[in-house]
Amino acid sequence: MKKIALSLFTIITLIILAACTPSKKADIVTTMFPQYDFARHIVGDKMSVSLLIPPGAEVHSYEVTSRDLVAIQSSKLFIFTSLDIDQWIKDPAAIAGPDTVVMNLSEHYHPTEHDHDHELSSSALEDDDHDHDIYLHYWVDPLIAIQLIDAILDQIIAIDPQHETEYRANALAYQTSIDELHASFDAYMQDGHLDKTIYFAGHNALSLFGERYHLNIVSLFEGFKPDADLTSSELILFANQVRQANTNILYIEELVQPKAALQIQSELLRSNYQLTLKVLHGYHNITKQEMEDRVTYSDLFSNNIEAIMWALNQS
Repeated sequence: MKKIALSLFTIITLIILAACTPSKKADIVTTMFPQYDFARHIVGDKMSVSLLIPPGAEVHSYEVTSRDLVAIQSSKLFIFTSLDIDQWIKDPAAIAGPDTVVMNLSEHYHPTEHDHDHELSSSALEDDDHDHDIYLHYWVDPLIAIQLIDAILDQIIAIDPQHETEYRANALAYQTSIDELHASFDAYMQDGHLDKTIYFAGHNALSLFGERYHLNIVSLFEGFKPDADLTSSELILFANQVRQANTNILYIEELVQPKAALQIQSELLRSNYQLTLKVLHGYHNITKQEMEDRVTYSDLFSNNIEAIMWALNQS
């Protein structure tokens, strides 16, 4: 009897916990913040959009849950970032439901040269390891973000053509806000700020953003290892680079304890060299509070612009 009672208690507890856990089921299910943000701007209140990765969670180390798989299979549209980022996706077609459209967002944009003169072909990118690396975080380029909104718009209209006019208007309004920020920042950079250098104590996620604006972003980590311990030689080398550049700003990643940056800050403080830490956002994810405040890609882009201009205006 005790075993039966215990089992019954366990079942009831699991049912209660499941009921209290926010459902990830939605018309459109996404794996990362940018496509979640783009999709929700396009559909407004006409469809539901969910983000699999919880607010505040680290994208690169995320592990899919059975609840996620159920949400994907019951969705009309599933948008994931890429097979490189969402490594838990082994076969995109196999995780979809019978009526789910699966969209690998990394296949829906056209890389461009950053002098805006001509486009790079996909085959050229595949043959160039450097290009592959910088396009791994393709969404950080706002002009690519504008293309992504168009691509998502097309998929949304395909599954709900009834509201095409409204979807197109929503997409255009959002693209305009991003493009206006881009044009303003591009003009600022070309007004005497091209080829400046900033230092980023994080993984190499913002190279494409840097190339778009002719901004040299020196990253501490080429790969993703936010919790890695720096060797003393690595720490001293990077700290010396910062000191020799005569900068007092060190940028850090969002949602990651800035362990390496704090080590560098402490090392430079030994010689009374003050270093201010500022976030440079890679748009991977946002905090729970930012989600409640409905922070957007455009907001984060604007914050990045302000953080960079603040530093460049000091030099």
